[in-house]
Amino acid sequence: MKLAGNILLFVAVVIAVSNTVFAKPYEYGLELVGLQNSPVVNNIDFEEAKAKNACFCISDMDGNGWLEFTIAKMDGTGMYLDYVCYEYEPTNENVLSPVELRPPEAGFKPRFTGMAGENRLTAYRVIDENNLEERYYHIDTLYRKNSIPWLKDGEYIVARQLINKSNHMLFTYLAATEQGVIMASEARPGMQDFMPEKYKDPNGVEIDRDTFEHSADGYIVNAEKTEATFLWIPIGELQQAVSLGRDATWELLQKSWQGFRFGDIPQGHDPTGDGLEVVY
Repeated sequence: MKLAGNILLFVAVVIAVSNTVFAKPYEYGLELVGLQNSPVVNNIDFEEAKAKNACFCISDMDGNGWLEFTIAKMDGTGMYLDYVCYEYEPTNENVLSPVELRPPEAGFKPRFTGMAGENRLTAYRVIDENNLEERYYHIDTLYRKNSIPWLKDGEYIVARQLINKSNHMLFTYLAATEQGVIMASEARPGMQDFMPEKYKDPNGVEIDRDTFEHSADGYIVNAEKTEATFLWIPIGELQQAVSLGRDATWELLQKSWQGFRFGDIPQGHDPTGDGLEVVY
């Protein structure tokens, strides 16, 4: 799909598909619907989505030129551990289908950075001998007892992870973990301090703090370290835009897409060989 030529169709990313019913609905009721030359969206439970503090973003995580539409919602842990990512089908540019989420290593599902506003992540770019690019994103996720039952009250684990999207799948890699306890802060009354007790590599072998701090950098060989930015927008703004019509919806999607950056790759990058294009 060419980004410029089909961007009007991308208004359908407001959760659009062809008339074929093939995808599971969003976990909290925001369903995929058909959109044929119309911005009308039906069967969207925006109130349920807003109750979960849901937000969305438009991105191109793997740099393949096919835009992704991701919605993340906050679960009972207070983190954005519930999310769904959709991308156009390579064989049918009229169909938006879910990206498969591969089982995370060691059972640690990473939060998907879903917070309103710009979210900057440390990222890594790997270029192989065939000039093919792989992109990875560094995410730290804090887990407590309400998300890992075997933890004791006051204990926590930080999983230092990398995610990579490839071939319509989202992979997770565990670089290291930090385990410790949460204590009332003496220096900051009413606040809490996180006190690390041990660090471990993906195999459970104890490592020192310095090794943990650099574990993400050392996970990928010959990687260029850079920065990525995702622009997350509250789902309530999407609801308002949809109520105003096609132009308002299109502008809101554009706002998120134009806020996406990966290193020095400009917005509208098209790796298919047709050159750099800015989506209008």
